[in-house]
Amino acid sequence: MLTSKWGLRLMSLTVVLAAWQIVGSRINPIFLSTPTKIAEAFVATIASGELPQAVFVSLGVTAAGFFTALIIGIPIGLLMGRFRTFEYLIDPYVNALYVVPRIALIPLIIIWAGLGVAAQIVVVFGTTVFPILLSTYAGVKHVDKRLIETAHSFGAGERQLFFKVIIPASVPFIMSGLRLGIGQAVIGMIVAQMFLGIAGMGFMLTNYGNQFATNYVFVVVLSLAALGIALTELVKFVERRFNHWKSDELRAI
Repeated sequence: MLTSKWGLRLMSLTVVLAAWQIVGSRINPIFLSTPTKIAEAFVATIASGELPQAVFVSLGVTAAGFFTALIIGIPIGLLMGRFRTFEYLIDPYVNALYVVPRIALIPLIIIWAGLGVAAQIVVVFGTTVFPILLSTYAGVKHVDKRLIETAHSFGAGERQLFFKVIIPASVPFIMSGLRLGIGQAVIGMIVAQMFLGIAGMGFMLTNYGNQFATNYVFVVVLSLAALGIALTELVKFVERRFNHWKSDELRAI
């Protein structure tokens, strides 16, 4: 079955690339490049060091913004879900900032943080924090009340309740937020570097787009797809590890 699955995928990829090559060779290269031209451009960007350096810069911005959103979003989501007073205080601001397009805030970010890495990290944080925060909040709200009552009946304090019941039971929601957040982080990184960057994959995309170098644009787009898949798989790996921890904690109740 496994061999058959990968065989079908390889066959599908071969057909798509062959069709792309045939169609692309008959269209103006400004509008559509071919797999062979894209491969040549990919080798050129690797040989010059441009793509590896851009990936390194972009990963740094993405990681900084994502982990900042993680550190801030999860605690706020937990507190909003657990304490109604805190929810009433914070919810209007969360909703207001969530519905404002982050791109509309870029002029303010330029004024506050300038043009550079710090401003890019702020943009990534802004696009990432809300999926994480709101998923964590939903997870706390969906914790089975019977688990909380059982913990209370055994004399559990608020700290024990958080670490033994609420956080473990919220793990699936938190992990869903992380998976959504990592995708938003990549989007935020590209938007930030297109507007604010002088390096990175977003800058490459803008630069080659302005030159109508379609084959090089495809190199960046396909590299972004590969980066997104790799980061998503990394989050899935973390999710599997935390699911084991969740099961162990809840079994202990």
